Parts: sequence; C-alpha cells; structure tokens
Amino acid sequence: MDKDETPELTYALIQRAVHGDKAALEMILRHFDAYINAVSTVEKTLPSGETIEEVDEDIKIQIQTHLVEVIQKKWRELI
Repeated sequence: MDKDETPELTYALIQRAVHGDKAALEMILRHFDAYINAVSTVEKTLPSGETIEEVDEDIKIQIQTHLVEVIQKKWRELI
C-alpha cells in the first residue's frame, strides 16, 4: 500500500487494532488523518496581519491518542 493511500477501514483491520497490532493502529490513524487534520486546523494571524490556517500538532496528537485509547478499550467491548 502506498504511504499516501488511505487504507480501507474493515472489520478485520479493526479487530487487529483492538488486539494491539501496531501496524493496524497506524493504518486506522492514516484512515482518519484527513479528518483529524481538518478538525485540528486553527487560524493564526501573522505579525504582518495575514491570516493563515495550519494544523495545531498538539490538538492533532491529543485526538490521535484518544482514538487509540478508544480503539483499545471501548471497541474491545464491541468485538
């Protein structure tokens, strides 16, 4: 699979992630990466007065960490 390609979110992939497969967890994070980037994007005003949008890496890491925790705890109850 190409690194830029979004992996398909399948039941088998979720099962592997729930049981601690690191590669499966990374694939799920990659699947949701565009969405996570969108919700962690913030507007910043530069000293010149120009406004830009950029991904707040701290927010992104918090979302990714929470997703991994949910996969390993909550999803386990469902599978």
